[in-house]
Amino acid sequence: MDLASSGISETSVTDAPEHTLDAIHAAAYPIDTHLDSLFLSRVAGYDFWKGDWKANRRSPVVWLIRKTSPRGRNRPLSDHVSGPDFLAGGYGGACFSAHALWENLIPAPLMDPWKNWVDHCSYVEAVVVQSKGKMRLARSASEVRAARQDGQCCAILSMEGAHMLGPQGAKSQASRLDRLGEVARAGAAYLTLNHFSHTDISEAGYAPVNPWRRIESGGLSAFGREVVERCIDVGLLVDLTHTSTQGIIDACAICIGRNMPAFASHGASRRVTQGTETRPSRHLDRALSDEAIRAIVSTGGCISVILAPYFLQNTYYPDGKPNMDADLAFVVAYYEAFARQIAEMEIVEDPWKHLSFGSDFDGGICSLPTGMQSGADLRKLTQAMMDAGWPAQRIIDVYSGNFLRVWQRVRP
Repeated sequence: MDLASSGISETSVTDAPEHTLDAIHAAAYPIDTHLDSLFLSRVAGYDFWKGDWKANRRSPVVWLIRKTSPRGRNRPLSDHVSGPDFLAGGYGGACFSAHALWENLIPAPLMDPWKNWVDHCSYVEAVVVQSKGKMRLARSASEVRAARQDGQCCAILSMEGAHMLGPQGAKSQASRLDRLGEVARAGAAYLTLNHFSHTDISEAGYAPVNPWRRIESGGLSAFGREVVERCIDVGLLVDLTHTSTQGIIDACAICIGRNMPAFASHGASRRVTQGTETRPSRHLDRALSDEAIRAIVSTGGCISVILAPYFLQNTYYPDGKPNMDADLAFVVAYYEAFARQIAEMEIVEDPWKHLSFGSDFDGGICSLPTGMQSGADLRKLTQAMMDAGWPAQRIIDVYSGNFLRVWQRVRP
């Protein structure tokens, strides 16, 4: 997935008129490292490939997501990427994450959330079959590249929240470690350590619904360290998106010791998001601190930037309400500010090798960037990158090259 194979030379796109939008977009083969669309369609009974977003069942999970998500002015607030949108937008692939929302909120000892993973795997496989050859299930970076050569897009499995491995407690630790092997054998790219709760594995970093369940030192537990080690053993990227700063530092120390990269599938920079605004805001907790960014980049890993404007800026309207909308030029400028932040740390030669693309579309986010109405408009983001003068290689790296590189290191 480099310039040699794409036929595009490393030059500023604006200086190369023969490099059309479609050519650059196809060469980049965009892989969204965190897309919740198949979770949404599974629990609400949508027909993903029909793309009409008509629910076949009532889902309290979908109701809760839409009730609690921050609301921007741009629309839609959900129903972002259907099957037709995915194809029209020229996606190369996506990591479709599994969730266990109720068990995340109410970790009942007798409620094994593992079934959510099993159901998700079966559903994604069924969606691939229903694509009639347009999409394949990819279980490694090499399989993604093979799909690209064959003109197909990819579905990639991932698990958001280690609480899905089983009920918490010492009695289930052995079975949860064993299940990590099953997750890897199914072809999952990564395990996100936390979602919206502290667990007996690690402390969450954003809006935990159980703030009383803290871990001493605020990072990984002893069992959490075993989980990270086992992820590396079986070939799973450790996704640190929702984990506390100390948990990220703890996990990255293990990754450095094992010479493996860490990862964030849909994150942001707390410093860049805050900008010059001094007032505190709860959504800043979702973004990564300087210490967390340094830890992830030091492993050789990469951080995918979320496309929810609410998490990319800390600005307010005159009436004091937060501004939850921004256009695609703002998103591109955010990437550039993030790259400058990494460069200032002076720990890597090229900061652009450590940023990737993870929209979190159809998750519990606010509206899409202004200028997009669905995933079908993904080329508009590519155009914004080109308008900013990004070199072709940078576009390719951010969209797919960096993620595939770190995934291949963990699962060669």
